[in-house]
Amino acid sequence: MKISYKIKTILKLFVFFIFILYSINVFADASGRTNRTKKTSTSGCSCHSSNSAITGTIAGPTTIVAGQTYIFTLTINMTSGSGGYGVDIAAKRGSLSIISGSGLKLVTSVGELTHSSAISYSSTKVIQFNYTAPGTGGTDTIYANVVRGYSGAWAYAPNYCFNVELASGVINNETPVRFGLAQNFPNPFNPITKINYSIEKAGSVTLKVYDVKGNEISSLVSSNKSAGSYSVDFNGENLSSGIYFYKLESAEKKEVRKMTLLK
Repeated sequence: MKISYKIKTILKLFVFFIFILYSINVFADASGRTNRTKKTSTSGCSCHSSNSAITGTIAGPTTIVAGQTYIFTLTINMTSGSGGYGVDIAAKRGSLSIISGSGLKLVTSVGELTHSSAISYSSTKVIQFNYTAPGTGGTDTIYANVVRGYSGAWAYAPNYCFNVELASGVINNETPVRFGLAQNFPNPFNPITKINYSIEKAGSVTLKVYDVKGNEISSLVSSNKSAGSYSVDFNGENLSSGIYFYKLESAEKKEVRKMTLLK
């Protein structure tokens, strides 16, 4: 029995579509999926298999200030399989937002981050995202689920728990906060990192970034500040990989720290 030309054409198109689908390793959920972390009781992924070959690790500061925004990272490791990565990131109390170039999108209906399309593969993939703390103190938790490839493997990342403290420039209404410059996070970074600092006395404050030759790269802060704790982002998108220094200076004190940009 002869197959009509129309049926042959349909079959050829179908075979071509399947070939393209697998050749580019399209995800079963190419545009992302949410409600798949340990924040909910839903299984990690119904179209993949749980597999210890893929791991995810969340990292960030252990103590943060209520109402402030911080950069966190999700590192994915996998050396086998095929295709790109997918993620689902959720927070228990705080809110999440994307960093440009991360490959993520925010699903506002649930407040979770997921991939906007398959995230390009590397054996170790570091993804940055923003977390904004709630306005009240206590603890909070960030959850994540990672996955690789079409019909591939998924795994939960260990939950990341941390403290949220109320913002205040004075402790017990008597003792001023100490002058201090914290280590940037993440470090190494690419391309955005967060720098936290504190001022014990009101006055003029500068926070500047320098290269290894002592040339000023960026002036992050140059203004009068009240006593208190502060946070600022540094974007090294237009800089080359290497070591940089950042210096906090007031009328009476100064402190310098080193950071590494790794692209």
